[in-house]
Amino acid sequence: MKYSLLAASIGLCFSGQLLAATYQLTELPSHNSSTDTSLNDANESGEVIGRAAGLFNIKIDTSYIDFNDDSIKNAYNDLKEFREKIEDPIEFTLDDIQNNNAVETDADAHEFMRSYLNNRSGNGEFQKINSGISLTFSTTTADEKVLFDVQREYTDNELSRSVVTYLSGIASDGAMVGWGSAPYSKRTDFVKDGESEPTVFFERAFSSRAVFITPGGEIVELPPAFVGEYGGYSVANHVEKLDDGTYLVVGQSSTDVAIDGQQRFDDICNGENKPVNVCVWELQNGSIYYNRHAYQWKLDANFNLIEGESKLLGLGIEREENEERVHLGTALSANQSGYVVGHSQTRKDGDYISRQRAGYYKDGKFTQIIEHDKYYEASRGVDINNNNIVIGYRFDELSTFQQVKGYYYDINSKSFTEMKSFFNSSNMFPRDVNDAGFIVGQAEVGTIGDSPRREAFLYNIASSELQNLNDLLPCPSDDFNYRVGDAVKITEDNRIYALATKTAKRRDSLGNVTKDSQGNDEYESISVPVLLTPITGEPDQCPAEEAETYERSSGSFSMLSFFALPLLMLRRRRK
Repeated sequence: MKYSLLAASIGLCFSGQLLAATYQLTELPSHNSSTDTSLNDANESGEVIGRAAGLFNIKIDTSYIDFNDDSIKNAYNDLKEFREKIEDPIEFTLDDIQNNNAVETDADAHEFMRSYLNNRSGNGEFQKINSGISLTFSTTTADEKVLFDVQREYTDNELSRSVVTYLSGIASDGAMVGWGSAPYSKRTDFVKDGESEPTVFFERAFSSRAVFITPGGEIVELPPAFVGEYGGYSVANHVEKLDDGTYLVVGQSSTDVAIDGQQRFDDICNGENKPVNVCVWELQNGSIYYNRHAYQWKLDANFNLIEGESKLLGLGIEREENEERVHLGTALSANQSGYVVGHSQTRKDGDYISRQRAGYYKDGKFTQIIEHDKYYEASRGVDINNNNIVIGYRFDELSTFQQVKGYYYDINSKSFTEMKSFFNSSNMFPRDVNDAGFIVGQAEVGTIGDSPRREAFLYNIASSELQNLNDLLPCPSDDFNYRVGDAVKITEDNRIYALATKTAKRRDSLGNVTKDSQGNDEYESISVPVLLTPITGEPDQCPAEEAETYERSSGSFSMLSFFALPLLMLRRRRK
């Protein structure tokens, strides 16, 4: 089957009302050594950053594994029993992994060990693996951008693949920001109290460090406000190149060790049964160690940090006397006027319970922009344009992202508007807004079984018109099998960068194309990055039997294929 990389369609009326329109879809390059490729941000020049997941052929160290332990025996027996029930038996044994290095040649053995290690990711005695990488895109390739990972002996002198790496924003000139964790090293000399033989542990220097990457590719670390003994914590979510040539970077930074974090450290990190810094990263992974607040860094035109301009942006909560728990706030986007949006813990006077609420930071103060009726409701601020329009979403926190409603807020007029989604209970996640007032994101269009199905939308503030972007593309066919599930960026000329699913040959964890019992290639749905470009034309009228209609704010939308992507790190991506 052939897959067209270009598909006809769209015209946008750029001023006033959004009229009937169609889009041309171009598939962007994908990373060749991963299952799925996505994008996080793009600038007006078409420079794109993203991420790949499902990295193939990750090196797995089995030399320290106790294959007589009940946990690995039980995991193997469970897999063996399951595969026999579906008449697809596995062909490897634990002895093959231990003595014949089957993880390098047998995809089932490799996937089994990946699953076994992932289920023990919070245990310092097991190798840490991460199958996600960050990408920069050219016209023909999607290439890995390494931040902190290094080669390790336990991965045969290849990259450790133990780090989290994320590129989150790109400026108008191609400067980028993001963050990454330190690579794990394998420690073999630690002896637990009461034992005579050492136990292997995996430890790292820090959990997260923000970075600024110059247009030429040089990495500048953005230090946290508080480093302490165990590396501190910093994340960069957005970069804005200002009119004076300087760069404003916003994100989150550790400010100190929380009181309860210190108490937990004192209680359990005594160095008796695990190295102290292993114990610390376990606390950090649970977000119960540092107080972390919204933070900014400023760099000059030569990419040097400007003294005195790295600072806390504010917090929507004051610590009560004897209050011990962690306090959190973060910044996700900024505009040319210096308004910064995100969310922070807040609470009403006299109420001890706090929740994360959307707002903006200005002059060292956090201003909440949504009045919540119930104490358990929460909200997020995601993006802001240069007309001071903030977008985001609110939700019922106790129900874990249920009843999610999109909104936009005008800082100038102090007006709040809840956006209508495709139907009353449709969860909506706005991602990006341009200066013309067009918003893109992802919303529920229906369900398959008990699972929500989400697709990309385009919303016009001027007309309050909501459209499913798939309605503006050609009808699905053998030559056009894309379904756009999420839109993450809209430029000032209304080009939209999005994620779509399409059918492709299935590959196993070693990268080999899989076969069915008859020897035919197997297929699966994968995510790919796409660019939607507006062109003049009328949208295709798909056959009625290809669509189901729901009562909603405008029109109907097709229900052809399922798309349910994770929420991506919910931040803004705008330059």
